[in-house]
Amino acid sequence: MASLKTLPLNNSFGIEMGGRIAVAFSGGLDSTVLLHSMVAAHGHEHVMALHVHHGLQEIAKDWIAHCAKIAQDYDIEFDHRSISWKENTTELNNLEARARAVRYQALLEMCEVHQIEHLLLAHHQDDQAETILLQLFRGAGVQGLSAMPSQKEVSMGKVTVWRPFLEITRAELEAYARFYQLEWIEDPSNQDEKFTRNFIRQQLIPLIEEVAPQFRSNLSRSAKHFSRAQRLLDQLAEIDLATIQVKQSLQIKPLIKLRSADVDRATNALRRWLAMQGLRMPSEERLNAWWLDMDRLKDLDDQRLSWQHDGHVLRVWRQQLSIVDKNIEGHWVFQPLADPLQGWGLSEKDYQEASATQRLHEAERVGGEKLRIAPKSARKTLKNLFQELSVPPWERTAPLLMLGEEILAVAGVGMNVDLCMNAGPRWVAHWELLEK
Repeated sequence: MASLKTLPLNNSFGIEMGGRIAVAFSGGLDSTVLLHSMVAAHGHEHVMALHVHHGLQEIAKDWIAHCAKIAQDYDIEFDHRSISWKENTTELNNLEARARAVRYQALLEMCEVHQIEHLLLAHHQDDQAETILLQLFRGAGVQGLSAMPSQKEVSMGKVTVWRPFLEITRAELEAYARFYQLEWIEDPSNQDEKFTRNFIRQQLIPLIEEVAPQFRSNLSRSAKHFSRAQRLLDQLAEIDLATIQVKQSLQIKPLIKLRSADVDRATNALRRWLAMQGLRMPSEERLNAWWLDMDRLKDLDDQRLSWQHDGHVLRVWRQQLSIVDKNIEGHWVFQPLADPLQGWGLSEKDYQEASATQRLHEAERVGGEKLRIAPKSARKTLKNLFQELSVPPWERTAPLLMLGEEILAVAGVGMNVDLCMNAGPRWVAHWELLEK
């Protein structure tokens, strides 16, 4: 069968074998073909199946057993996660997108546990066409119309996500599955046309196919054009950000100056900066509201702005725009000093005694606290230290670390040298943010 030759039964899509690859295995047609073809191409010892039970259908519990049996038949390792929803899913908006995001995160967490560097998803050409149509209906820009990339690094570069079937139609995958007599699950929710994607698949695509039989490959080609255009926009944004960005923040005055010269370039730079921080793209309406607020700033040294976006807060302070967690939570942790020849820390003896007697504890600021953070310097109030070290107001809320009745460490400021040593075995305290 000609269609079988189109499947990647080799390493042509670029994975360098040095460890295992993981297949996101739902048990449906697409992922069943992907798993079968990858085991055939790379051998059972190099392939692992990962399954996520999304918790949205009672029948889906049975799919775990099905997927585990297939993995056992193929003699490959299998792992799965079950999602527990805190909210009432019947009342959630955009449930499809939320479920995809949660499933994706669970897959990446399993990759981390099993030290998997390559995660394969079974999206095919029909999926790509549906995604592009969805984005068009939403009024998406260049990035949205780039649709799904064939390859993408995620989790800080630790995992590469691959979609080797993007040039293959669902009909070709089904022909492969029937040729090899594979067994797969049919998800009943795929027929529910209350979901926009299903409506597009069931109602619109058959009509489009009547007048444009090659529309799938044509839309796939368009997605590649948009992807190239987006890459050029990203490069332009990074050129502009080089004169605006300081560490992880943006300087407001150069940003507004760029906007005065070219609104589109400034918006492009701002969008790129948000993406580099891992935040979703804001709507055009929200971006325009931000620009309006910045235009209203009279004194950039004193005025402060804050906007909530994607679970974080964007703040303007001291002429810089920064991104912070919506709720900053963390805890104090002790670590042995990395460089024994440099730095101040609590001596090993004092640390062990304080830990044993529970003299180490946290306390909230009450005002007027003082400490010395460098030898031969004056004791200063926390307010002055925060100002001198340019610690933003929202980073000043961490509790103080106390040794008995005295301050031992302050987040963003440092250790109290009056209680510390600069020689011998010693421990340094750090305020560590909790992962969300």
